[in-house]
Amino acid sequence: MVISSGSIDFRAGSRSRAGRNARSILVASVVILVFALAPFATFVAPVRAASPPPPVYYVSPTGSDTTGNGSVSSPFATITHAVALATAGATIVVGPGTYPEMVVVPVNLKLLSQSSLASTAIIDATGKINGIAVVGSASAGTVIEGLTVQNADDEGIYVQDSSNVVIENNVVAHNALSPFAGVGEAKGIQLTGTVDSTVAGNTVVGNEYGGIGITDVGAINPSWNVTAAPNAGVPTATPAPGNGNVVSGNLVAANRPNHCAIVISAYNSGQGVSNNVVSGNTIVDNQNGVIIAADTPNTVAVNNTILSNAILNNGEGGVVVHSNAPGDVVANNLIADNVISADGYPPTLEGIIVGGEGPVPVQVTTITGNTFQNEAIGIQIVNAKTTYVGGNVMEATVRLQVNGTVTNIQGTGSTGGSGSTGGTVTTTVSQTVTATATQTVTSTTSGTVSSGEGGLSFYAALLTAVGTLIVGLIAGMVVRPIRESAGR
Repeated sequence: MVISSGSIDFRAGSRSRAGRNARSILVASVVILVFALAPFATFVAPVRAASPPPPVYYVSPTGSDTTGNGSVSSPFATITHAVALATAGATIVVGPGTYPEMVVVPVNLKLLSQSSLASTAIIDATGKINGIAVVGSASAGTVIEGLTVQNADDEGIYVQDSSNVVIENNVVAHNALSPFAGVGEAKGIQLTGTVDSTVAGNTVVGNEYGGIGITDVGAINPSWNVTAAPNAGVPTATPAPGNGNVVSGNLVAANRPNHCAIVISAYNSGQGVSNNVVSGNTIVDNQNGVIIAADTPNTVAVNNTILSNAILNNGEGGVVVHSNAPGDVVANNLIADNVISADGYPPTLEGIIVGGEGPVPVQVTTITGNTFQNEAIGIQIVNAKTTYVGGNVMEATVRLQVNGTVTNIQGTGSTGGSGSTGGTVTTTVSQTVTATATQTVTSTTSGTVSSGEGGLSFYAALLTAVGTLIVGLIAGMVVRPIRESAGR
């Protein structure tokens, strides 16, 4: 009995120790699992309440800035008041009526016509510097759509030191009525020191100093607002280039008597204008059609594209590419697939003019795929190096196709018409020209980005092993006693 009892007691002790060991292993496994999951703990975010959507404010001439709350039923009276309350991402909906104000936009917002018809929502900037001024890096991404902006002393819509601004489907008329002398350009729509922005589908008519402008910003006009309008709310500009903008699908007409329909111009050393695209516009009855220029010493205008526009009946030239001062670089600009007709003052109508007005020649201009009509000279080249010409159509109404020295694009040439070619023509370079108004933006992220596959495989294996161990232990703790009970 003693031996039997001792045997029974021994077996009981073994079972007790086995249970304790299993539990110890289970606890250890859980600890291992916790450490294995620790690197992923930062991905488990606490549950948060959803952020409220950006506000939408309504404005109407019948509203009130005092008692209104910006709702449809209780709108504000002025756009300026709505902008002052707006946070980034806000939308301001402008109801039908006339608003005698200058609107300064310092943050990213949408400024939209309630009816989507520009003729119904009018910003009348009589006696003011601008109708709308979009200023500073915080205004990046601002959208202005469906408004009429008129009667400003300088620019109707002015954008300074911003990016990714969209100006679309507006009417911009009768601005630059009394421009400040220090302003390099005073167009109906002006992008200054602004990049990657879009001006599309607008009607830009009857502005005294031209239609649409793209310039850099810097020492030439850093603080015009301080002198001209110290209380306008426009900060002093920070030097910046005018790069990567698109001007597309606009009607630019009757912007006389001064300056030009669309101007891409450099004024500031170290900044410049580059990679801008002017495409699909109708440009009629302006002083000049489209200008690419470097205007002051040591400035740069390169890699700009004039594509698929109708450029008709402008005063001095359809397209003008020129440098003006020592140290200027005007190079690698493309003029392609435009219709150019009856531009320039009679009797010297000139479709495209390429040349250095200063001591530095224009370099590497490509002119291809254009159709010329009713011109005394289709292409006029003076003080320019490496002007590629080919694949253009010169109709019979063009008396002299090309005047100046050109380098033909190999295998092509200007065709049509009975006019002659003046100057020197050389055929020495083969070049493929790709004309496109589509901009490709490459986003570069600094630092090292890992797909996680290499690191994740270790943790996956560890979790699998720990999980298998836990399952096995649980099975051992549950199943084994049953089997032992069955055996007793």
